[in-house]
Amino acid sequence: MNDYLSKFNALLVQLTDDERDEVVEFYREYLLDAAIANYDDCVAELGTPKQLARKVLADYSIRFNENLNANTSKRQKSQATVRTIWLIVLALLSTPITIPALIVILAVFFALAVTVFAVVIAAGAILIGVTILAFAMLTAGIGIFGQSLWVALFYLGSGLAIIGAELLVLPLFIWLISVILQGIAKIVQNLYHRFVKKNRAERGGHHHAKDN
Repeated sequence: MNDYLSKFNALLVQLTDDERDEVVEFYREYLLDAAIANYDDCVAELGTPKQLARKVLADYSIRFNENLNANTSKRQKSQATVRTIWLIVLALLSTPITIPALIVILAVFFALAVTVFAVVIAAGAILIGVTILAFAMLTAGIGIFGQSLWVALFYLGSGLAIIGAELLVLPLFIWLISVILQGIAKIVQNLYHRFVKKNRAERGGHHHAKDN
C-alpha cells in the first residue's frame, strides 16, 4: 500500500501541498479501512497510480474552473480551461473503458480537432491576408508620395484604416477563441462524467463529501 501511495503522491505535482496531502490521506484511510495492503490489490481496487492520479487531477481542475470568479482575467480563464481540457483528455485515455466507448471518445476528439484546426487556419489566413494588404497599401502610398499626393494619402489612409480595423476586431477574435475553448471544455467534461465513474473510495468515502 505504501509503495502504491508513494507512486500516486509523486504524480500529483500539479496540486498544492495541502491538496496533495489531503487526497493521499483520503485514499490511505480508505485502503486501511478496507484492509487492502498489497500493491496489486490496490491496483485492482483503484486502478494504477497513474490512472488514479489523472482522475484526481481532472477532478480538481474541473472544480478549480468552476470556482473561478469574475475578477479572474480572460487569459487566466483560458489557461485554466486549456489545462482542464488536457487533464480530462489524459484521464479519459487512461481509463479502462469498452471499445465502443473508446471509439465514441476518439471520434469526438477527432471532430473537435478538425473543427478547431479549420477555424484557426481560416482566421489565420484572413488575418495574414488582410495584414499583407494593409502593408502593401502603406508601401505603395509611401512609394508614390512624391508623384501624387492625393493617391498616396488614399493608399496610406486605407492601409492605416485596415490596421485599425484589425485592432478593433482582435478582441472579437480572442473572445471567439475563448468561446470555442469553453465549448470544447464542456464537451470533454460531459464525456468525462459519462465514461469516468467514481471509484469505490469516492462512492463510499466521506472525507471528500465537500468536493463532490
